[in-house]
Amino acid sequence: MYPPVQCFAVHPCEFIRITKLLQTRKGAKMQFHVSAQKVRKDRRWATGLILVLGLCCVALLFKAVRVEAASDLMLPIAGLVILALTIFVTFRHIQQGAAAYPSLMLDEEKHQAAVSYNSVVVQVDLLQVKNLRFQTRFGRVKSIILKADSGQIFKLVGFENMDVLIATLERLVPADRVSRTAFLHQ
Repeated sequence: MYPPVQCFAVHPCEFIRITKLLQTRKGAKMQFHVSAQKVRKDRRWATGLILVLGLCCVALLFKAVRVEAASDLMLPIAGLVILALTIFVTFRHIQQGAAAYPSLMLDEEKHQAAVSYNSVVVQVDLLQVKNLRFQTRFGRVKSIILKADSGQIFKLVGFENMDVLIATLERLVPADRVSRTAFLHQ
């Protein structure tokens, strides 16, 4: 007896669009980038984080000004340094925009994936992948976790044409290494 088939919660028109797109790109190299929506969402989250950390810095400054002994200054100064570094890193992430995220290129003929980030390219043989996990939430795939045979782990979230990426990876990776889990059961 065959195991039950798992499918996506995709509208029939969307399914037709995906299959046509896959048929036209079959055997070609496909490039996937992070969506503009994901970049905007992360930018909003990072801006909120900077505001909260800025308020914490102001509170630590007031505490440092009201200190009576030099030994009481250690905690506010250490907190200010840590918060300032976090604000700087978060601000740099906002400045980089889409360049702060990895891009993925799939080569169907060679069964390889190339993940590039900050001018570093990592090649992954999709036939030798240890595990490919689709994490679902409310019936939709939210993230893809790819564990390479070399021990590297790639988490792919918020890519454009995510349905096409999922369908292509399912086709290229051996079926016994593909699994689906609920988002909270990572």
